[in-house]
Amino acid sequence: MLTFEDLSRYFQKQVSLPWREDLPPDYRVWILWYEQNLERRVRGRMHEFEAATLAANHGWRLLDLAPEFGRWIGRHEYFNDLIEMPEELPGVLPEFSDYLVDLVRGELAACKRDDLLAVAGAGSLFGLVRISNLIGAVAPDIPGRLLLFFPGRHQAGVYRLLDAREGWNYRATPIPAADAI
Repeated sequence: MLTFEDLSRYFQKQVSLPWREDLPPDYRVWILWYEQNLERRVRGRMHEFEAATLAANHGWRLLDLAPEFGRWIGRHEYFNDLIEMPEELPGVLPEFSDYLVDLVRGELAACKRDDLLAVAGAGSLFGLVRISNLIGAVAPDIPGRLLLFFPGRHQAGVYRLLDAREGWNYRATPIPAADAI
């Protein structure tokens, strides 16, 4: 099992490599995957990833998706109705997905070619939004790199969020690489 120190070391190695500008958008996505029991440690030591990024002469932006569902649903025009009839919630989740895509695109628009947008809170989206759809929607807008902190597994090219859902095969760069562990 990987430790936080392992993750940090693999990330430092990845962020220090030269960034090719001719990469297709899908390959500008990095997914730092780790056991879900490391989530609090990773979130609590996020500044170490920032420091490694800055030391490699890249810009850093952090977007935490964890509080976004609460913010979005609290402002929803049918919030009170959804409280009374929670079975209707799946009907509005596509709107939440669109909201997240717009949010991430807005952060990416503020990034430059040498910036890394770090996206935390993927686990909070479980059951609400498919991470694969979100990443696929924003990938064409990535000017530098997008780093997704991913509590789950990566095996044989397939990512599984929280080890609980059918995985998806994505062309992102896994950190650590499959052959590194």
